[in-house]
Parts: sequence; C-alpha cells; structure tokens
Amino acid sequence: MKIRANRKKTLLLFLALCLVGNLLACGQATNPIYRRDFTKADLEKLRWIEGSWRGSDINGQNPFYERYRFNSESKIETASFADATFTKVNDAGIVYWENGEILHKGGEMVWAAGKLNDGMVEFVPKEKARNSFVWQKEAADVWTARLINKDAQGKLIETVYRMERVK
Repeated sequence: MKIRANRKKTLLLFLALCLVGNLLACGQATNPIYRRDFTKADLEKLRWIEGSWRGSDINGQNPFYERYRFNSESKIETASFADATFTKVNDAGIVYWENGEILHKGGEMVWAAGKLNDGMVEFVPKEKARNSFVWQKEAADVWTARLINKDAQGKLIETVYRMERVK
C-alpha cells in the first residue's frame, strides 16, 4: 500500500513539473528577450543608418522615404516622408539609449534591441508593439528592413524592404 502511495506522489510531482515546464516555455515564446546592458557607445554602431533613404518592397515597387539623423550621442531621430522631396513628414519616431536599453519609439509603441553589432540591430516588442524587425546593413548605401509579424492564426509572416541611400 505504501509503495502505491509513493508512486502516486511521484507521478503527481512529475506531472506538476511537466505542467510548470510547459507554462514557462509558453511564457518565453510570448515574452521577447531584449538586453539591458547596452552603453551609449553601442548606439554608435548604428551610425551607418544615418541619412536619407528610399525604401521599396522586394520587387522594387511601392517606394517610401525615410531619414535617420543622430541629434546627440544617445538619440537618433527618424522620419517618414510623403515623397522624394523629403519635405512633408508623415510620421516621426526616435531611437535612443536609456538605462542600458536601446529603444525605438514610434507613436505609443516601443521596441527594445535584443541584438546589435556593427551592421545589424534586431528590435523586439516592449510596449504596445506586436511585431519585431531587423535592420541589416548590406553595403555602405544599402540595407534591408525585415518586419516579422503573426497572422490571425499565429503563423509568422516576414516582409522585407530594401533601403537605398538617396544622395
């Protein structure tokens, strides 16, 4: 009788641990990881993005225009424009360093950098944002923006834009 009770307890403990493990794994999938150990100097690794850019979809269609400008050692202003004249701002945002984080704020949404090196930064959702995105330097005057979203069924969808420097 005592052996059977011990087996029941062992089985219940095993099932409880499996349940906790599954819950933790689910939490990790919905809570993106971002770093909190960046320095102001790390933001300099994005100096390559400074300038005016023409973006387009993978087929070279649907152009859009953006500008990135360092206004201090810890802040990059971002702006989207209506056309190639870069005169009418449609939207603005900011990339900045704060308390060990590199953040991108656009409207009420905030993304935090999870990875950063001299030619790439990955931003993951932090506040009110649902998508992730990666900026990847391809050459001095070319980079790509990869946006990662989920559809209604939870399937990952990636959209790639090519950015070319406007001189």
